Amino acid sequence: MIFKKLGIIISSLAIALFIFASSSPSSASAATLLYDGASPVSTGCSLDGVVKASKRLSNGKGTIELRYSPSCKTAWGRIILDSVATHDWQANATVYREQDGKIYSCQDKGGNGVVNRGQRSCYTPMVYDGSGYRADAYGGYYSYPNGVRTLTGNATTPWY
Repeated sequence: MIFKKLGIIISSLAIALFIFASSSPSSASAATLLYDGASPVSTGCSLDGVVKASKRLSNGKGTIELRYSPSCKTAWGRIILDSVATHDWQANATVYREQDGKIYSCQDKGGNGVVNRGQRSCYTPMVYDGSGYRADAYGGYYSYPNGVRTLTGNATTPWY
């Protein structure tokens, strides 16, 4: 009798754990969302892209933008410096989706690479940002005192 009750309890716990695990958001489920990790340029989503949020970097040397495509329902980050970079790896942007923690940077596939010497901007791959989702963008600016890469300015956009 006691083994039968123990078996029912264990079965109930296993079912509850399965239901909880399958309903929790995860990065694995995020990968199935439309356009996650894709380039806003090569997909054509950038053609109707608009700035939904922006913020000046704390050092005043550029702006981070959260861009959004109404037709693709996607968001991506773009950092634009006020003048051309004087070093490689001078700036980078990331886009972050709140619901599942999906995050991409300019150097990820689908982005156009970090801001290097002679460049002024970079963009990230996209995250799906349709109904029920929201994203923000972060930008970082790096200086090289004594040859060491040091974060000297940053900003995060509001959510959209």
